[in-house]
Amino acid sequence: MPTEAKAGIIAYLTERLRRMRSAVLLQTQGLTVAEMADLRTKMRANGIDVQVAKNTLLRIASEQAQLDNLEPILHGQTTIAVGYGDDVSVAKAVADYVRTVRTAHPITVKAGILGRTPISAQQVDALAKTPPRAQLHSEVVGALQGPMSQTYGVVSAPLRELVNVLEARIRQLGGEVT
Repeated sequence: MPTEAKAGIIAYLTERLRRMRSAVLLQTQGLTVAEMADLRTKMRANGIDVQVAKNTLLRIASEQAQLDNLEPILHGQTTIAVGYGDDVSVAKAVADYVRTVRTAHPITVKAGILGRTPISAQQVDALAKTPPRAQLHSEVVGALQGPMSQTYGVVSAPLRELVNVLEARIRQLGGEVT
C-alpha cells in the first residue's frame, strides 16, 4: 500500500497521463538543480509539464491511465515531459532543447508515448522532424488547390479567348466594348 505522499504523486501523474496527447521519457541523471530548472522553464513556455518520477510510481500511474505497457522502458532515472496540445510539440521542444543546451551530463531520450502507445527514441526523433500540424494542413490545401486552379484555367481559356475575339471584332467594326 503506497504512502499518502506516493498516492498523491500517483494521482498527479495519472491525471497528467490521461489528459496528454504525447510525452517523452528522458534520462536527466546528473543535471544540476539549475539545469533542471532551466529545462522545466523552457518546457513550460511550450505548455509542457516536466516531472522526475520514480519508475514504480510512473508504472502504476500509467496502468491507471490505461496506457499500453511502459514496463520495458522504465529503468534508470526517468523524467517525463508531457504535452497536451499538438502531438509533435513535445518531441520538437525536447529535441530543440537537447540540441541547443549544453550540460555537464547529456540528456538522452529514452522513449516516448504517442496517444496511448509507447514509441522508441528513434521514433521520437522522427516525430520531432515532422512539420507542425498547421504546416501539414497548408501543404495539403496547396496540393489540392494547385490542380484545381490549373483545371479552372484550362476550362475557362476557350471562353476567355472567344470573348477576346468578339471584343476585337467589335472594335474593328467601330463599336464600343462595354
